[in-house]
Amino acid sequence: MTQEIGLFEAMYTQRAIRQFKPDPVPDDVVRKLIEAATKAPSGGNNQPWRFLVIRDAESKCVIGEYYNRAWDAAYGAQSTSTLQSHVRTSAANLAEHMHEVPVLIMACIQHDGSPGTMGRGSSIFPAVQNLLLAARGLGLGSVITSLHKRYEQEIKELLGIPENVETAALLPIGYPADGVTYGPTRRSPVEEVTYQERWGSTS
Repeated sequence: MTQEIGLFEAMYTQRAIRQFKPDPVPDDVVRKLIEAATKAPSGGNNQPWRFLVIRDAESKCVIGEYYNRAWDAAYGAQSTSTLQSHVRTSAANLAEHMHEVPVLIMACIQHDGSPGTMGRGSSIFPAVQNLLLAARGLGLGSVITSLHKRYEQEIKELLGIPENVETAALLPIGYPADGVTYGPTRRSPVEEVTYQERWGSTS
């Protein structure tokens, strides 16, 4: 049984987990993650989110292949990316093993057919963060990924996702592999990212 942790402990220790045990994640636990996601705010309380749970091995293999291709294009040998070495190693490992993750959750948002905007994201990404925090609270690991969007149309066809639904994030879910730990996380200090009254003013 997972010991409950406080909200701030969850926020301060929730970090990207990209390596997982092969142990299955029970249906009721996945349901709890999605229930937590649905407690998030959304524009006009429209709740346009939809969550696609993917366990099928064949589907995960196809998604994993697309994801790995997208990783190679974005961060492969020819990439000029400045990813920190430990992040690159961990993310490359996930790309190679995405198909082995016990559960994939595709976070999607229904829309009216208009072009995607940052405003649209404000009605799905709070739900994604809730899901990530719930995973931390339940002793699971996950990470927000979006490289699959390079193959958005192909993946939507694979999974039967309609045209008026956009995929926002692909969330691998599983119990952290042995030796993989939660935070604390390393982030920029508040003073470096906060201005007072006018942009650039720190006092």
